[in-house]
Amino acid sequence: MDHLLSLSQAARLVGIKRRQMQQYIQKGIVHAFEGAIRMSELQKVFPDAGQDHGGMIEKVRAIQDSALYKHKRGDSLPDAEHLMHEIHLLKLKLGEAEAKIDDYRTLLSETQTQMLELQEQCDRKQAMLLGNLIGWFMHQCKIRQ
Repeated sequence: MDHLLSLSQAARLVGIKRRQMQQYIQKGIVHAFEGAIRMSELQKVFPDAGQDHGGMIEKVRAIQDSALYKHKRGDSLPDAEHLMHEIHLLKLKLGEAEAKIDDYRTLLSETQTQMLELQEQCDRKQAMLLGNLIGWFMHQCKIRQ
């Protein structure tokens, strides 16, 4: 899955300083979107990036942050820094979800095209049956938008 990384995460992952990653972005070597870098974009410049399959480093850091916050918190309300961190994580997750939705939309479009091309190669009876399937498929896609 192509997930989003913060600038600091991306720099840590490839073993460079955050400032150097900023320079790569400014020079157009690495492309970022709203302060986040896609793993696939990072791997174009740093092919060995992402050897931590499944995002284990990020998961461990999130668990550590959560545990530290709970330990410090007691009964008081969360501080602004913690809330900003949570917002940042949610933005990253939202970006990942939006990317996945785009991928599924592309898949739906490609599936529709493939079925229509297949229908052209069928005999009359098969084309009619496939036409029913295509009609159902398109209707299901339309009502789920």
